[in-house]
Amino acid sequence: MANYFRESIKKFKNDALSKGIYDVLKWLIIFLVLLIPTKWIPVVKDIILKGYSISAYILIIASLLIITGTALIVGRIFKKRIKEVLKDSHTDELTGLKNHKALNEFLNLKLQEYKSKSEPLSIIILDIDDFKNFNTLWGFNVSDQLLKKLGELLNNDKRATDETFRYFNRGDEFLVVASETSLSQAKQAAERKRKLIERNLFSVDGTNHRLTVSCGVTELKKSDDYTSLTDRVVEALNEAKKIKGKNNTTSIV
Repeated sequence: MANYFRESIKKFKNDALSKGIYDVLKWLIIFLVLLIPTKWIPVVKDIILKGYSISAYILIIASLLIITGTALIVGRIFKKRIKEVLKDSHTDELTGLKNHKALNEFLNLKLQEYKSKSEPLSIIILDIDDFKNFNTLWGFNVSDQLLKKLGELLNNDKRATDETFRYFNRGDEFLVVASETSLSQAKQAAERKRKLIERNLFSVDGTNHRLTVSCGVTELKKSDDYTSLTDRVVEALNEAKKIKGKNNTTSIV
């Protein structure tokens, strides 16, 4: 991911930055070319102090407006490209979901907000059962397509108060941050997602596959930080995966 972010920054510099600087320099050169033949440069101060024809003032103002307008346009291009780079660096390339870096920033922000609010917040982690065996049997290409389809399914299933993330770049875990959601409500949501996945047929290259997931659920506490909260939900997931047959939901208070 670090390499991808560096490449995105490099592309941004090569495209937006170089184009922006080129445009500014171009208009500055045009402005100077207009000034030199009319011999304005040595007498700009005299124009301002003594007063020349109104057309001279209009041309100066027009030139300044052109430069200012160009600078504003370049600024907007920079802002837009920066947003694009940030979005790319916070998006999982395979599933289109937000990635682990985005999760870290989002969850830490929620932790700060939680200190001044009384609304509950819970997190759900989902892990595909026996996915290593699936990789061995079908190969990584099919596995990646399944992860992509599962990511789309989870993204379509989320509520307005949910944010869904791919937990790690090459992993098969997904994490849902459920705002305004108690532990019991989050457990119900996790069960709904688990059953939805169990019933769904994932078609890849004409072959249908079935998946099951195990889910861990926990609710944010006042004493939590990012590490304690995520460690506890992973602990809940591990307990769920210890149950025979997996494919279940376990919560830890």
